[in-house]
Amino acid sequence: MYDILVLGAGISGLSAALHAAEKGFHVVILTKGAKPDGSSNYAQGGICSVTEKTDKFEFHVADTLEAGAGLCKKDSVKILVKNGPTTIKQLVKWGVQFTPSPEDKSQFDLHLEGGHSHHRILHAADLTGKEIMRALLCELHKQKNIDYLENCYIKDLICEGEGKNKRCIGAKIIHQKSGEVESIYAKATILSTGGAGRIWQYTVCPPDSCGDGMAIAARAGAALQDIEFMQFHPTSLYAPKFKKPFLISEAVRGFGGILKNDKGEEFMNQVHPLHSLAPRDIVARAIHSEMQRLGKDHMFIDLSGRTPKDIKSHFPHIYSKCMDAGIDITKEWIPVVPAAHYMCGGVLVDTWSRTEIKGLYACGEVAATGVHGANRLASNSLLESVVFAIRAVDDIEKSGITKDKFTAPKSKKETVSFAKAAYWRKRKKMLQDMMWTHCGIVRTVAGLNQGLKVIESLEADVAAAIKNKETENLHFLEFLNALQVSKMILIAALRRKESRGLHYILDYPNQDPKTKHQSIYLSDKK
Repeated sequence: MYDILVLGAGISGLSAALHAAEKGFHVVILTKGAKPDGSSNYAQGGICSVTEKTDKFEFHVADTLEAGAGLCKKDSVKILVKNGPTTIKQLVKWGVQFTPSPEDKSQFDLHLEGGHSHHRILHAADLTGKEIMRALLCELHKQKNIDYLENCYIKDLICEGEGKNKRCIGAKIIHQKSGEVESIYAKATILSTGGAGRIWQYTVCPPDSCGDGMAIAARAGAALQDIEFMQFHPTSLYAPKFKKPFLISEAVRGFGGILKNDKGEEFMNQVHPLHSLAPRDIVARAIHSEMQRLGKDHMFIDLSGRTPKDIKSHFPHIYSKCMDAGIDITKEWIPVVPAAHYMCGGVLVDTWSRTEIKGLYACGEVAATGVHGANRLASNSLLESVVFAIRAVDDIEKSGITKDKFTAPKSKKETVSFAKAAYWRKRKKMLQDMMWTHCGIVRTVAGLNQGLKVIESLEADVAAAIKNKETENLHFLEFLNALQVSKMILIAALRRKESRGLHYILDYPNQDPKTKHQSIYLSDKK
């Protein structure tokens, strides 16, 4: 029996595990792959915090609220922003090496990104997420009271009790090398499994981002909130022959990159006063609209205003990746297209990361803290991941839940198969195509209803698997998670009869000031 079970080993999960270990808790942390390869590793731009005298907390709060299109929970935003400086200090203490200012090595180099009124983005070159992960993993392996398990797929949460008395006491996991199912018990469980970007056809998210955490929480009876707000990053690299999806960071536009069409015409100057640095939802829709107007499948970022030396110095990783795709960004415009990137909603939590189920916490992209509202401000996500992971552990300590005494139930031996991989992959591809077509950047009521019809046909395949007793199958379970989350997103999108932030629906093009947050349960109908 562990004190704390952490599901997911991205920045949020690792921060929670480290903070818990430093408090003396016995922790086990699980990762789905052979090594942590979640969205945290993909984060390029940086982590934002007020660190300069010319910047203020109220400016960062105001920028976040503006980007969130009236749907941010202000208390959560204030907590995020005010904890920024101490969070940066903690990350530095854990060994994170942020890029120093070229003028003063004792200060941080600060980028400007879309929607921010001040330079406040700390970064590690253009691989900030990877650097934070490196430092946290290094620190993790120094801790003697953390068990680290790889290649573990989470089948379901283990709960006891009903209604308000329901309590999470662990999770059933599948060892992916053997197919063996094991029950791991803990007095508190922290869900930090990441988002659901891989349920869309075009995405810059890693393969593990299938909505697993949202699905298992929903099956346990937890509410999801604001899941209709999927952020489509405006600028992923358009290179069809380049197999790996790749993000062109917001910082490139903050560095002077200008969005243009194939004729060399700037178009964001006619859309928003911040031009190419407008909030992401506005930029993504503008690119989508310009592509449709011209019948093109991508737009461009023009960096010709900066020297090759500056470009290579500030964006070595982006430069290298683009060169791998045959594009020299010091000489050529960067071809870009929007792609699914970040889920602004998720499992509903309070300001201490508590879900509706006792003993179950959620933090990082899987959680709906209310910080992002209807659209996430650039580089707020890494800060949110650490701030609310630390708060989850602080609440676990304060609540005394780890002092509760109970005996772990005996588990029966179970295994799962790995058969029919191609069958379930094909159905997952159908799901991804549908979500991109009918629940993408621009939506319609008819399209969302058509999406639900596709869901119904895929549910028939699930019913057949249940009838044939073929559900103890890893590929089936992963597909089921993606299917259930997709259905809940479609229902949430249909219920929101307005356009706000990332949810833009042609049938309701205006905001409705009366419409606020929407919670949804797995059993809900449209």
